[in-house]
Amino acid sequence: MAIKHFKKYSIIAQVALWLIYLSSTIVFDASAIGFWTSFAFSLSNVMAIATIVYFHYFKLLPLLVDKNYFWYLIFTILTILIVGFTFAVLDNNLPFDYPITHSFWDSIIFNVLQLSLFIIISSMFYFVHNWYLKREKEDELKLEKLRAELNFLRSQINPHFLFNTLNNIYSYAQTGNEKTAPMLEKLSGILRFMVYDCNNATVELNKEIEAIENLLEIHRMKNSTQNNIIFNYQSNKGFHLVAPLILINLVENACKHSDTVSNRSGFIKIVASVLKDNKLVFSISNSIKKKSNSTTLKYGGMGLENITKRLELLYENDYFMEEDIKNNVYHLQLEIPLMRKG
Repeated sequence: MAIKHFKKYSIIAQVALWLIYLSSTIVFDASAIGFWTSFAFSLSNVMAIATIVYFHYFKLLPLLVDKNYFWYLIFTILTILIVGFTFAVLDNNLPFDYPITHSFWDSIIFNVLQLSLFIIISSMFYFVHNWYLKREKEDELKLEKLRAELNFLRSQINPHFLFNTLNNIYSYAQTGNEKTAPMLEKLSGILRFMVYDCNNATVELNKEIEAIENLLEIHRMKNSTQNNIIFNYQSNKGFHLVAPLILINLVENACKHSDTVSNRSGFIKIVASVLKDNKLVFSISNSIKKKSNSTTLKYGGMGLENITKRLELLYENDYFMEEDIKNNVYHLQLEIPLMRKG
């Protein structure tokens, strides 16, 4: 519950409690002293108790929060005793006839217990209210920390991605290859996505998919005989939002470590499916390069490490990612929740 909702409901609850107390005292005394006399007497009694309760709430309870326990206990006990004694004196000196059925000391005990009950109830509200304030502040600090960490991770990921892609285009430009211009066009689309669409916490899934297609097209241009770079995207109707620069960086990682440029039988296969429960299932399989000693390269690096960190920050335990390498083939499956646009 947000703090603003808590405040609204607490005010309603307080008004309701005071009205119930006022109504009960009016009904209780009306048969003995008459309705209007009972109303005036009960209203003045409620106003006096409310004044003491809110004095305790705004002036004394902060002493307890500040750990001034001694002064809090002294002032609270004195307040309750003085007010209880004063009410007992007034009860025995009313300006109208009231059938008194209890002694002076019974009246003091009753008023002290009654006031103590109201103070206990108001104190419970005070500490619940403070707990909400503290939790809201902690959530705000956590959100600010999350934003700072995500911005830092993005600043690492984007140069990492651009460095690899620009290196590829540079090698074509040196040889005057006709594929340079189309590659630059596709890269321009990716940069437009990064600069203009990735500043918010979420981005349209279709835009991230388009950026992935541009990236794969750049990779296909490196080997005109390569037909094993496949991307299947399946989605139900509706617009979905996703955290930016996660999917495309997973694909960039696959392109970087695959052997599709040098090996005609190498492959990259990507499948993205949006399920009916607004969950994205994203899987990648690709053949990978080998070292000269035939041992498999360590997959991932900084890019994958940062993606994992972002997933933990964004989704905590609400995501699933599993990766595996078998027979020089890398497999990754990611499942994350999506938001519906609008």
